[in-house]
Amino acid sequence: MILSRIFLFAIVIKCLLLLSSAQQIPQQNPVPSTNQQNLNPGQEGAKIFSGRDSNSAHVNLVPFGPEAGDQKVHPGMLTSGQTINLHMFFPFYGGLYNYSVLSVNGYIAFATVLDQGPTINVGVESTNWPQQQDPAMIAPYLCKQQIVQNPSPGLKTGVYYRLMLRQSLFGHGSNINIPFGGTMEQSSFFRQPASQACPSTSDSYVHCDHNSDYFLDQMMRWLQEGVAGAAAFRADAALVVTWYNTASAIVGRSDIDAGQLSTYQAIWLTDQPGRLSYVILNYDKLGFDAADFRMNSRSGRCQALFNGGNHTGSVPVDPTFMYKNTPTILAQRSGVPHMVRGRYMFRVDDVVRPAGCSNKTGGTYPMLIYPNIANMLGETSVDVNALCLDRSQTYVLMIEQRQTASCTVINSAIARCHLPKIYDWGTKTVYFQPQSGSHQEDKAFVGYIYFVPPTLDPMRLDIGNVYEWFRNPILKTVMPITWYPRNFTNPDLDYKDYSIRISDDQLYSVQLGLYVIGYREAADDQIKKFRPEHRVLCRLATYTNRNSPDYRWKPQEEKINLYQVEKWYLTDWERTNTLYSYRFGYLKLAPVTANEDTSQHLTHLPSGLVSPPISIHWLWTINNPQFVSSTYSQQDAESRMHFVSTKATEICHDWFAEDGAQYNFIRDTETNASCPCVESQARVDIGRFMPHPRCSQLHFCYPASHEGNQTTLAQPRTHTGVGDLYAKEIFRDITCQTMIGAKNCYMSAQNIYGSYAGEGSGYESEKTARFQTHYGQVCCYDEEGKLMQTSYQPVIKVTDDTPYNPGYPLRAYEFGTDPYIGQFEVPGLSVFYHDYMPYFFCCKYAKFRCQLFYWRRPSSGCQQYQPPAV
Repeated sequence: MILSRIFLFAIVIKCLLLLSSAQQIPQQNPVPSTNQQNLNPGQEGAKIFSGRDSNSAHVNLVPFGPEAGDQKVHPGMLTSGQTINLHMFFPFYGGLYNYSVLSVNGYIAFATVLDQGPTINVGVESTNWPQQQDPAMIAPYLCKQQIVQNPSPGLKTGVYYRLMLRQSLFGHGSNINIPFGGTMEQSSFFRQPASQACPSTSDSYVHCDHNSDYFLDQMMRWLQEGVAGAAAFRADAALVVTWYNTASAIVGRSDIDAGQLSTYQAIWLTDQPGRLSYVILNYDKLGFDAADFRMNSRSGRCQALFNGGNHTGSVPVDPTFMYKNTPTILAQRSGVPHMVRGRYMFRVDDVVRPAGCSNKTGGTYPMLIYPNIANMLGETSVDVNALCLDRSQTYVLMIEQRQTASCTVINSAIARCHLPKIYDWGTKTVYFQPQSGSHQEDKAFVGYIYFVPPTLDPMRLDIGNVYEWFRNPILKTVMPITWYPRNFTNPDLDYKDYSIRISDDQLYSVQLGLYVIGYREAADDQIKKFRPEHRVLCRLATYTNRNSPDYRWKPQEEKINLYQVEKWYLTDWERTNTLYSYRFGYLKLAPVTANEDTSQHLTHLPSGLVSPPISIHWLWTINNPQFVSSTYSQQDAESRMHFVSTKATEICHDWFAEDGAQYNFIRDTETNASCPCVESQARVDIGRFMPHPRCSQLHFCYPASHEGNQTTLAQPRTHTGVGDLYAKEIFRDITCQTMIGAKNCYMSAQNIYGSYAGEGSGYESEKTARFQTHYGQVCCYDEEGKLMQTSYQPVIKVTDDTPYNPGYPLRAYEFGTDPYIGQFEVPGLSVFYHDYMPYFFCCKYAKFRCQLFYWRRPSSGCQQYQPPAV
């Protein structure tokens, strides 16, 4: 009995010892734990963005390994690659992929990669596609590698991976996410039981908890510090792959003992719609240049690149000469040197765009610009990724055939350049370089910006329904205004302060003013010509830019009180007389400067957002001595409408006389650009006519290749009968104000040429040859495809709400005319001043004056039209 009790007591003691030892097992894998890079209260900001923490072994890697919820690539699939399900589509190089192949050979592929010998060949120069395969892949370090099978004691190796998904993808509310600036929980080895798995994802490497939300937010902060335009990106998914202590394919024990091992990481991020994707590459250590032994690199040279596959192109991670000599330099250098060593960032959704900065010194190198579509009015800013920047240097952005833009250094990877007025419509080549030039072998980085008029600017200020601004009277006295607060930064901050980072909220704390800018093409006595004039008329309101974390992607919505003005920049006499010479204008939201409240005239505004062109007739009755002293009631909307109607009648008469005194351009438009009689002719006459950019449902395009069962042509589509051209029935823009009621409108594809003044065959041919004008033609068709005529307009349009608005010729071609800087030449603005706003003054605001407008702008009768023929 005593022996049995002693035996039972020994068993209990042994169980307690085993349980105690199980709770105190030391970490076998020397990888950073999950909580070592968390954002803790009171932690310094530099540690957040650099990735440095108490673990000195991996200063630039995110947590990985079993402790971080990773799975390991199966040992039998290390070389051929293990295919994993991504559970959503990730865009890469123009394709969408919901799977990937992970291999020990340093790549994330989207096709089978065959064993090609000592060197893995991909790209245009190394493969003979289609005889040889050219797989698409993300290759942080592409060469033959292996996992050491019998490592030394304490040496851990492997290829780890996990998929991080945001909780909102599965309908989980944001209230269960950790707060901004919070911390992640202590992770455990078995931290995701089956009951906590993501819906419809049975794989244990997929995580969608508050830890994944925090991880994605941290990656977005990293991207903001190194990628131009990443502030507009919201990461919803991330694939994290880590190659830990890999060795070259031909390796001996002496090489391993000498530390010739590599550890690197790839983080691939995308958003929920699958439109944008970014890749962050982290190189902790690179111990070999090739799949060779004894530090040799004669065979199996390692490459770091992105390959689009099927000869679509490839982009190296680092194009510098030092990388070509020894790829291991990647772990020592960085594309974001202000953050940490060995880190490189790229945007990879449609084509691969290098982000961060580069020290390339030979030739030219493409730069990343955001936004790459800019308003031609300028006075806005773009962010640039180019060469690695020095705050003590001055940098400029040279614009082809235009003025240079001054730039401010935000950090070593991003510069912010302030664009001047461009007055052009189209793509301009831009060059980024230090002001000192190339005496230090700093070559120019090249990029492209597409400049558009405010009528087509995708980044324009949202002021609600544009049609409401052209009504008389405007039905709403309060109009909406919307913008994204992260588009504005405080101009008073000192960017030379190294503690300021793009993700800091204080950077976006600024007071914004909403200004009305009038436009006219007036005579300049100094140059004896007419030239464009932009005049700041008044400031309507002041708003506080919201800089809380909630507004990183959420737009700020405010109201505009139309009949309240905070500050006029016109005198009483100018408000009574000069104000009416500005036939239209636009709104601009920009930071408020210090001395503008004490200034009578405001000549310059900081960078900001501008609205599309709008009528400013509603401004005529605000603090107007004529309106106040008249018999009209200032609060009566009906009296406002009559006042505007009276003034519009005067403006219509003045325009009729002014336009009649100029050259009769109708004979040129009707002779050389007569409208096609039916829409089917206009649709195929693509050399002379094109769909109207704002008033057409058609957009010509070429059909996409059907390789891979993919097509980029939207349905439905209509065959045009000309080669392989198709027309998509989709609006490109909906800010059409003057041709409402037409099914489709077309315009001349270029400004038309003038008529012959003679035969042009004699000695005086230089006086009689055709010449380029600034005129344009617009042709509109009804539902039956028949040409609409202005002669029917007064008969059919018996009420203001009956839409019958035919097209009419333009004295100022909407696309502008070279050199785009004078009267009739400014794209999108001259046409509003000379053609579109007179339509509103005569046909909308004034009573019984529409015949005056169509007398000056009769539609084409198609009598002179000659269909194209071979």
